[in-house]
Amino acid sequence: MKPEHTLDDIVRGLEVQIDPCVDQRIMEDTLRRLTESMEQRAAGTRPISWRTIMRTPIAKLTIAAAVIVAVALLGIHFFSGTSNIAWAAVLEKVMTFDTYVYRSREVQTTGPRPDGFEFATESESKNYRSETYGSFSENYRNGELFIRHYTLLEEGLHLSLCPAGEHKMCIRMPLNEERIREFRLGHPRRIITKILEGDYIELGGDTIDGKRVMGVELRNLDLFADEGQEVPPMDEFIGRFWIEVETELPVWVEISFVPKGSAVRTTMVWDQFEWGVPLEASLFKPEIPADYEVVDDDGSAPDSTPKTDAAEAFARNTMAEPYLGDFDHLPLPDVSGLSLLGFDLNAPKPELRLRGTTEIRVAQDETVAGWPPYEQVQAQLREQLQDKLGVDEMAVNRLVAAGIALRNRFWEVGGCLSETSYPYAYASRLVMETAHELAPENTAVIDQLIESIVTYEVLYTWDAEADRPKKLNPIYPGLLADLRGLQFELLKAAVDQGHVPTWKDFVRCCDVMLLSPKRKDYASALEATRMLIDQAEAGGWTHYLDGLRRTEENLAVGVRSGVTTFLGGHQGVHLERYGRRLHSFQGPQEYRQSRVPMHMRHLKGW
Repeated sequence: MKPEHTLDDIVRGLEVQIDPCVDQRIMEDTLRRLTESMEQRAAGTRPISWRTIMRTPIAKLTIAAAVIVAVALLGIHFFSGTSNIAWAAVLEKVMTFDTYVYRSREVQTTGPRPDGFEFATESESKNYRSETYGSFSENYRNGELFIRHYTLLEEGLHLSLCPAGEHKMCIRMPLNEERIREFRLGHPRRIITKILEGDYIELGGDTIDGKRVMGVELRNLDLFADEGQEVPPMDEFIGRFWIEVETELPVWVEISFVPKGSAVRTTMVWDQFEWGVPLEASLFKPEIPADYEVVDDDGSAPDSTPKTDAAEAFARNTMAEPYLGDFDHLPLPDVSGLSLLGFDLNAPKPELRLRGTTEIRVAQDETVAGWPPYEQVQAQLREQLQDKLGVDEMAVNRLVAAGIALRNRFWEVGGCLSETSYPYAYASRLVMETAHELAPENTAVIDQLIESIVTYEVLYTWDAEADRPKKLNPIYPGLLADLRGLQFELLKAAVDQGHVPTWKDFVRCCDVMLLSPKRKDYASALEATRMLIDQAEAGGWTHYLDGLRRTEENLAVGVRSGVTTFLGGHQGVHLERYGRRLHSFQGPQEYRQSRVPMHMRHLKGW
């Protein structure tokens, strides 16, 4: 290991092949949720709480990783059998340290993928730890400060100060016994015991920052689990540790892991250790700026399990008839060889590596800006679709099936990051519009039309310099609001005839609540909200009642608000390319399989 090696070198040097098509299971990305707090507030959602972060699989994984950090900080060099170091003397020395400082770095990578894209996000933090006062860290993502964490043992609090975006927050959470125990996981006696239970491979000597070091490697994460507990399942885990021979103290710790079934590899490095340095108590006395909203969190997780027969029936209906599932039974035509507007989509594409959320968003906006408008090529596309598929003779179901196939093909050839993919997205919209013309009151067809439009139309463009939304896409308060408004009128008429609304109706109404205020139509949004409140007992969506009532209060005074229908979808940086759309957007398989209706979150342990 040489000092000039970068984290990127380490990641690429692991030579582990990751299947990009497997299920994404890493839970919500903290950075995205914090930087998009303004957008979430506009949609009426509550800011993400620390309990949400801490109860996700990635948080549990990070806790497991923290144990490994503690191994590095307090005991990994006690492995017997590596060189002639006096391990007992090292143990005695390390156990005298009550304070230490270190740097941590992390890279998450997805790719290279079959579509030619590779996505990465990089973070770095400076960490201060005192066994008396607690811990403090400053965390940077892609070079920008995005969160400060405090674990305050004397006060019994955990604070997260989130400066990213216009809406600044301080998330305040009490330390319970479990979290205090997690903080204490780094006790050397416990760590040493765990280490000596496992196998390791000696890596021999090397030099890091001019220091002579000895290294070992571990590939078994299970040895860090407490009795009766399990660590998150892994497809791959590698831990490498280097100890300076002269001082007999750790100088470099490196782990890399791929959670079970994930396309994302995370590599973490800890270095720049300072042992026994004086840390003043004032370092652990945070000052909360006056412009920060303080959000108290008691640490309890939201319980989405059904509590009534109606809620249970609603959950069963959601599973049996998922949103956009009306046409799942249809066979899809093969459009992989279909050439539209003269593009050769089989030509090799250059690889593209994008780092972080902002880079992905800006790249998408620049790519889409180079496409011709839909209306400009609509007539030519219709001629080609009729000539090659005979769309004018198709019935509604065949049109929808063709539209779904074309939409899937759009994602396969690059989506909104490809200069030549747009004919497929435009064609999908065109055939869905044709189906809608044939069945104008078929709400399931309207759902498919909306999905095809938002496949390539994002809600807003992104201002990279200000790191915030720049311009609202007029198709959202325009055509999309019209389509959802039509569905709402159809729903009202059906309810008057005794129809009991379903999960699909709920999703459509929530989009009305989001879209109508964007055209200054608060009355329609308020009407949809009140219908959902009135129908909650019959429909079974009582899980959403608190959010619906808050939304009603906000809309009544002209404040945009709403209820989030689906959770997840941005667990890896590569999934950011599907963001900036309606909550109801389902996207391609890799995105859709990472999402779950809010009232079904218990099925994934969220």
